[in-house]
Amino acid sequence: MDAEKRKETYSLHSLLGFLAMGKTGANPPVSAVLTDESGSILASAHTQKFGGNHAERELYSRYSQTEKNQILSVSLEPCTHFGKTPPCCDLVIERKPKEIKLGWRDPNPLVSSGDWEKYSESGISVALDPMLAKVSLPFLQGFLHRIQTGRPWVWIKAATSIEGNYASKDKKKERVSSEEMDLYLQIFRAKMDAIAVGPGTILSDTPSLHFRISEEMILSQKPGIRVTELEPFFEAGAGLISSLLLYTKDSEKLHRLEEDIYQPFRIFCLDENQLPLEIFFEKQKDLTKKFGVKKCIFFILTDDDSKPIPKELEDQIKILSPYEGILIYPDDGDKFLEILGDLGINTLLCEAGSFFPKFLQNELSEEDRILEIRNEKKSIPNGIPFVYHNEPLVSEYLVGTNRIFIRKPQRSI
Repeated sequence: MDAEKRKETYSLHSLLGFLAMGKTGANPPVSAVLTDESGSILASAHTQKFGGNHAERELYSRYSQTEKNQILSVSLEPCTHFGKTPPCCDLVIERKPKEIKLGWRDPNPLVSSGDWEKYSESGISVALDPMLAKVSLPFLQGFLHRIQTGRPWVWIKAATSIEGNYASKDKKKERVSSEEMDLYLQIFRAKMDAIAVGPGTILSDTPSLHFRISEEMILSQKPGIRVTELEPFFEAGAGLISSLLLYTKDSEKLHRLEEDIYQPFRIFCLDENQLPLEIFFEKQKDLTKKFGVKKCIFFILTDDDSKPIPKELEDQIKILSPYEGILIYPDDGDKFLEILGDLGINTLLCEAGSFFPKFLQNELSEEDRILEIRNEKKSIPNGIPFVYHNEPLVSEYLVGTNRIFIRKPQRSI
């Protein structure tokens, strides 16, 4: 296979992983590409929405021919167990490609990872492909991280002024990031399994947290460029933002078409002593009705988890959430992440003010990332600094008047 065709295959894997991310639920967003010996692409697919086909099964449902010497590349090792679909391993052996190239071994304990004897017995060679692993890591990182740690891959995001402040001292509600970032941030939201906000944001902003795209966002969007020249070979955070800047414009129509599938869970951390107004719950009820599914999760911060949740709040939660309200202490960041991991949340975006940097200060891992969007035309002198605005820089990007910093939290365990 010549260099250009290899590059085309890797680029296709990247795009497929990007499109799959955010719509597969607890399943990994896997990409699969079938080529002939020369590298010409015969078929491609990605994992469908949760409960649907895995990438390999979707690919072969679209391509029925069985020429010899086909090469199948898959970003994650085919599953070997029965779940909502039969094992992809058996289907691949049935279709008998000459060679299988894999990005990552599957850490899921239900998968017999590395047991490739069945392939070799069928005359199929199997090998790991480092470049395929690199291009697919940004989309698989959440799944790999959750399976290995029991917690989601966490992003803490804040928009800041040129001084690195996210709000004025009086916490007056005002826009910080510019309109040029809106479309990117909505597509980024669509890539996440869940978006979370703390009690202060709920009271001051009455946030909706759903994924949406407007014509104004499309018209205001500006192209983004990477400023950082060198990045680690396996860097999921920078890879995801690079993909976001690369694919947003051309994929926004598809994301809008599948708006209901890309909706993240909306996670609200409530203060038991200062519950939201009715307008907050009405907004969430409208969204629940619009998309026809309950996608809210409620955590109630308390000093005594033996106390029952107030009946009025419990009734609201039943309307909006598939789960009961969860009582949690203000220093239970570890429990918060473990519960979300148990629910199959692979990726979590925390909209930061002051709450999450404190709540999760001892819980962030080396793989978690900080996303700071600094508007160089916005000044908030003597404001409240974003806790992480001076953390080690992984990568930097530029979109209009906004600098995007991907940072690595030093406050990690």
